[in-house]
Amino acid sequence: GDLVSRTPDDARVAQYRPGQDPELLAKLFHYGRYLLIASSRTNGLPANLQGLWNDSNQPPWHSDYHTNINVQMNYWLAEPAHLAECHVPLFDLLDKTLPVCEEATRAEFGEQVPGFCYRTSLNVFGGQGWEWNATANAWCAIHYWDHYAFSGDDVFLRERAWPYFEGASRFWLARLEALDDGRLVVPKGWSPEHGPREDGVTYDQLLVWELFRITERAANLLGISGGLVEEVQNALGRLVGPSVGRWGQLMEWMEDRDDPEDRHRHTSHLIGVYPGTRIDPLETPELAEAARVALAARGQTGDSRRSWTWPWRAALWARLGSSKGHAMLDGLVAHNLLPNLVTTHPPLQLDGNFGVTAAICEMLLQSHTGELRCLPGVDFEVWPSGSFSGLKARGSFEVGARWGQGAVTVDVVSKRGGVVVVKAPYPCRAATDVERGISIATHGGEEGAARVETREAGRYQLQFG
Repeated sequence: GDLVSRTPDDARVAQYRPGQDPELLAKLFHYGRYLLIASSRTNGLPANLQGLWNDSNQPPWHSDYHTNINVQMNYWLAEPAHLAECHVPLFDLLDKTLPVCEEATRAEFGEQVPGFCYRTSLNVFGGQGWEWNATANAWCAIHYWDHYAFSGDDVFLRERAWPYFEGASRFWLARLEALDDGRLVVPKGWSPEHGPREDGVTYDQLLVWELFRITERAANLLGISGGLVEEVQNALGRLVGPSVGRWGQLMEWMEDRDDPEDRHRHTSHLIGVYPGTRIDPLETPELAEAARVALAARGQTGDSRRSWTWPWRAALWARLGSSKGHAMLDGLVAHNLLPNLVTTHPPLQLDGNFGVTAAICEMLLQSHTGELRCLPGVDFEVWPSGSFSGLKARGSFEVGARWGQGAVTVDVVSKRGGVVVVKAPYPCRAATDVERGISIATHGGEEGAARVETREAGRYQLQFG
């Protein structure tokens, strides 16, 4: 209440108990947006491991960009939290450093290998440091795709995203190796930061699948066909996919050797759940169940408490349709939050701040499958009532919702027109056409869903419960 919200932040953090201060979590949500606005501006550098705040000539990890979770987590919030313009400095850096990355790629993998890839550590000049993380090019491609998917900006897709997809795809078409049965694997890959280098690591396989799927979709939208696209389509169908192991887990490697007692901090093999799209509880339920088993076995934070582990696991649980993300938010506050609300990976690291905003977005709204899922990760005993407004969804929709007492009202603004299915925890009972040009109907008898056809931009409201 008022008394809690007027308590200084340091005291709120020290006194925090699960479920007793949801306004602090709301403040963290907005703080993450503020930090990205402040550290990722037009014509500037993207947010690094410390955002842009550094008081040392020898800062932790050189205040650079780590491509195996950290810089990506910095930008997970940009599109859903309605900060698309803050995403652009990341693309600026990646585009401008491509010549340096291409040179480093040829030096490592051979003059005959086209395209580019990355090491784990990337600096503002394109220089690369510790440990090759080659599929980071595919991971970053997801960011280019999402920037298009949320906005529908055809010019960005054609002029900036497509060249990136093309270069990354050409690299992997040249690097993939065939097994005896004809299936394709990423050679000598790594499951950051876990295990040895070997072929067919799940993390690598899932990321190359995402890249090829994105490239195929972009080509269809742009009317591009021919050699590269046909090669990508052929390879897409031959990639080794994720497998379920002996104790029901999503396997991290091709060999079924996962240890159910392993508490490693990274969950790299679950990248197909989030931020990827390969594994979904409605579309691939068996793989989603295996992902749940694997995630539960890793425990809350893994083998060390680092600020980025909590929000990634919160987002993973939300994508799996679970409300266990609430416990992850509580853990971040309890273990990795300084009195000034900056997250720690001692002394400080801002990916946790950015990540918690992104995770809450996934708990409130998801759009990665082409439908809008409202409140998929919310426990209504923890947040019995609430509201949000101004979140973005793929397809250029702006969404808000209010809930409480067994009912949800969803407000949607369509920026470009289109067809979308809206799902909520309760059956749809009423729909209002706020502006003309919109057709609304319940969706084939499916409880908790409504189909909305917006032939032109407009506004509508759905009531569930």
